[in-house]
Amino acid sequence: MKGAVSVVILCLAMVLAGAAGAAVSGVCSNCHVMHNSRDGSSLSSSPVDHLLVDDCVGCHSTTTASTIESLGGCPVPKVFNTGGYPPSPLAGGNFYYLSQGGGYDRYGHNVLGIASPDSFLTHVPGKLYGGAPKTITECYNCHKMMPGGPFYYPRSGDILICVDCHAEPRHHLDDSAAVVVDGSGGWYRFINWVKGIEDSDWEQTVSSADHNEYLGETAAGGDSFSELACMCHGDFHVFSNPSGVGTGSPWLRHPSDIALPASGEYAAYTVYDPQVPVARPDLSSYSGPSDVVTPGTDQVACVSCHRAHGSPYPDMLRWDYSAMLVNDPTNPAAGTGCFRCHSGKDD
Repeated sequence: MKGAVSVVILCLAMVLAGAAGAAVSGVCSNCHVMHNSRDGSSLSSSPVDHLLVDDCVGCHSTTTASTIESLGGCPVPKVFNTGGYPPSPLAGGNFYYLSQGGGYDRYGHNVLGIASPDSFLTHVPGKLYGGAPKTITECYNCHKMMPGGPFYYPRSGDILICVDCHAEPRHHLDDSAAVVVDGSGGWYRFINWVKGIEDSDWEQTVSSADHNEYLGETAAGGDSFSELACMCHGDFHVFSNPSGVGTGSPWLRHPSDIALPASGEYAAYTVYDPQVPVARPDLSSYSGPSDVVTPGTDQVACVSCHRAHGSPYPDMLRWDYSAMLVNDPTNPAAGTGCFRCHSGKDD
């Protein structure tokens, strides 16, 4: 017991002295355990890396409808609500529908511990190497030689694990000092090399002036959310695959990291709508979220249409695509979704 107390005191000293203001603080035993047991009972079916009491899915799931819960005074975002899709999902959406069986595989990313391998897709969309699409297993077989990166950790079959995207979860780094989170704060949402402005409650409350700010880019290698966070689908990114995406005449695939035109129907989108977020090509002048959208500068991003974890709609869309009825003034979806940018189609 004395040794365990000493470990807790040492951990607290390290947190307080070496990472003041870090995202995670408090008693080490909130998150860590010495022997994968407590009070005579096992904490998880098998030991977890870094002496954690549970894995990513276990810590970030809940049986309640809440999407943020306190653990020892620290807020923990919940991205898998086992009882139903939550009324206030966080920015990335929620994995709930993925747990409901193969018919819902199109509603999000299939993650180990929540869902089975995708029953619709056998290969990663937009992932080509050597002229052929790749399965998740093929990605792992190559990446397992690259410690610390995506697809490094083993998995059971063609299925994702959380650290494929959040490759270096560094909960003790201070991401509160700088407005734009970079490597010193563990990167934006622990996604390697991605920079951005993090909303303090992960968009549990959200409005035109209360939201994440996503970084775009005007050339490859600009640390944009669309290029790096979605590098698995690189053939859909305008700078990663210029010939496959095309240009404005015509676009062959919907562009990302391309500015909204400053004329025509697009010029009407000037007030930020968190249902249809945009990316900014430069965040250096931002001191926080802005409610202004500037056509001709601000850009379409992959998250303008999709939620990264999952949504209540097929293809992980932020809205019901089947409700986007063109030139129908009685449509209850008027002014929303696709029509936020394509306002000329919404008469």
